[in-house]
Amino acid sequence: MEKIYTKIVNGQSGEAKFFLGNEAIVRGAIESGIDVYTFYPGTPSSEVGETFIALFKKVGMKWVESSINEKVAMEVAGAAYARGATAMVGMKNVGLNVASDPLFALATTSPKNENSALVILVADDPQQHSSAVEMDSRNFLKLFKIPALEPGNPQECLEFTKEAFNISKELKLPVIIRTVTMVAHARSNVIVGNIKKSELKNDFDLSKEFNVALRTFFLEMKEDHIYNRMVKALEISEKSKLNRVENENFTNEFELGIITSGVSYSYVVEALNFLGLKAPILKIGIINPLPVRKIISFLDKFKKILIVEENDPYLETQVLAIAHRDNLKVRIFGKDPFSYSKEGLLLPYVGELNPTKVALALINITKLKPKLNLEQILERKYESLTRVPSLCPGCPHRTTGYALQKAVKKVKSTTRKEVYFYQDIGCYTLLALPPFSFANVKYCMGSSIALAQGVTHTSESLNIAIIGDGTFFHSGIPALLNGIYNKAPILVLILDNGWIGMTGQQPHPGSDTLYYAEGDFKKRIYLERLLLGTGAEFDVIKHAEKQDGKYSVELYDLIYRKSLEVLESKNLHVILIQDECIQKTIKRQAIIIRAVDTDSCNNCSICYNQFLCPAIVEIEDNAYIDSGICLGCGVCEEICPNKAIHKEEI
Repeated sequence: MEKIYTKIVNGQSGEAKFFLGNEAIVRGAIESGIDVYTFYPGTPSSEVGETFIALFKKVGMKWVESSINEKVAMEVAGAAYARGATAMVGMKNVGLNVASDPLFALATTSPKNENSALVILVADDPQQHSSAVEMDSRNFLKLFKIPALEPGNPQECLEFTKEAFNISKELKLPVIIRTVTMVAHARSNVIVGNIKKSELKNDFDLSKEFNVALRTFFLEMKEDHIYNRMVKALEISEKSKLNRVENENFTNEFELGIITSGVSYSYVVEALNFLGLKAPILKIGIINPLPVRKIISFLDKFKKILIVEENDPYLETQVLAIAHRDNLKVRIFGKDPFSYSKEGLLLPYVGELNPTKVALALINITKLKPKLNLEQILERKYESLTRVPSLCPGCPHRTTGYALQKAVKKVKSTTRKEVYFYQDIGCYTLLALPPFSFANVKYCMGSSIALAQGVTHTSESLNIAIIGDGTFFHSGIPALLNGIYNKAPILVLILDNGWIGMTGQQPHPGSDTLYYAEGDFKKRIYLERLLLGTGAEFDVIKHAEKQDGKYSVELYDLIYRKSLEVLESKNLHVILIQDECIQKTIKRQAIIIRAVDTDSCNNCSICYNQFLCPAIVEIEDNAYIDSGICLGCGVCEEICPNKAIHKEEI
């Protein structure tokens, strides 16, 4: 904790510090006098919340919390903003879907407190590195009608964050900071400024006329929002140095200019340098509202414009409309947002851009002939070591998958019924891959329990919902209540590993407060008690209490028996499987590595083919445990039919 404080907070104004983009955002917020930060962890935004939690008390902030979901995070931060706080809320792209309900109303309210400011960090994930879907959150901006800024490197992360707070404080509108993975996780030297102390006042105005989403007040607030505050936002955008023309005096024989924003600007610069092509660039920093007059002035100077942006043609669609409205005779290249055709597309809708893709688009327009064949480079498949996505060695979800696989096989044999699986968002999503293949439908956070209900009411099959504890708290509870209320005959497996494992083992309401720093200020919610209160029929199985070496067998038997009960009684049943994330366990307990007795091993392959532990491989017709990978869960010792696996003697 002290190390994080020293890294982020220490340092004089003008000093260069080596920051992640996410760390630069934290520093920018601290330099803005932030009072409150709320978030739900989600890659690529998670480091922002973790950093705030580590240092918020030392820098004089009033409150930081990892909220139960993004909707709640938005509401907590939004109310703090209404009462005069300098507040910020963070999430990843799909989290904005969850938070959008309160934000639609919040965007229209107009706090009357001097220091009210709200910045919303939204981290998009082009190329879907760690997300269920590839979503471009910029499409929300026209719906919310709020300002938005897009930094393209860590230095801009700091500067744009400060400017976002300034704009929000001036206009009394929420302001979005939109990053992407390659910005959030980029590292570079960042010149820091002065840290600002909180200016939060104890007296504040919460008059309903400015904060209540009720028809009596709302339409007047909406008029003020659009015709006054967003007009001022447009003027700010027109004058802002964040929207700037670079290389304004450059010329080229193609009469070509380029419009871009965020990380795409870096790709443009590299592509131009590679081609030896000079072109003026309009770099958009405020992506909503766009600087219309500046765009018109830029368009008027060229016959051709290339618009470079990742994912959806957000900028391109608006620039096309501006050019048409003002009858500008300029040809605009990019993604052709009205064709939805891959043929002839200069830049892709899907995935991340890179300098090669941008250079190819420029070549298509200019017909330049570079020395290297870029098409060949782009399409070439390099031979490299690959790794199939896999659960960690010792992951408790693997044990659940192994037991579930055996139980389902027996259920099918006994009942002749089909079995379908409904997955959710978490580490256990990897159980969708072979050899387990437990996934027939998966949509989004918290949807598995409702998905199972959608099939069970029209089918005689066994329908099993798989959901983690963090996801259950996030948005699975309403679906469970719906299933109980409607007597949906489904089996719900809640895989309780104690933490939000997928994004870095952050705590949630069910986490043991003894094992995380801010736990002293939290009250644990026990899932068993919560389930009891719902009236659901449920069983609890705890790995920690099964010391007889038969945990996997008992789990298999429990799943099998309760599956039959669901089919026979037509009632919803929950199995709460409690087995802590191995990455947290090994921080408190010594690792007891296992080894294979080659004399006893007959290479049945159960441990490495069926259980699929990545620490176990086949070498010379025997199973072998890599002591450098094994984390000592001991389940392989349980399931070995020949008792050939044992604790390694040290």
